[in-house]
Amino acid sequence: MKDQVHIRNREAAHLARTLARETGVTISDIVLEALRQYRPQKRKRQPARVLSRWQKLLEADRKALQGGPEIPVESLYDEATGLPK
Repeated sequence: MKDQVHIRNREAAHLARTLARETGVTISDIVLEALRQYRPQKRKRQPARVLSRWQKLLEADRKALQGGPEIPVESLYDEATGLPK
C-alpha cells in the first residue's frame, strides 16, 4: 500500500477506533466519511476601516524607523553603575 495516513493524535485515533467498532466499518471508511463531510468555516472578512487603521499604523512605524539617528547602546546604561538608565 502506497498511500497510508497515520493518526498521531490520541483523541482522534480513539474516536476513529470507537466509531469503527460501534458501526462495524473500517477506520479508513470512518475517516473518509468525516473528510467528505468536513467543510471549513469561512474566514470573516475584516471591515475596510479596520484594515485601513492597521495600514496607517504600519506606515507610521515604517516612517519612525527610517532615517532616524542611531542611539549607541552605551547611552542606555549609566556609566557609574553599568546598569540600565
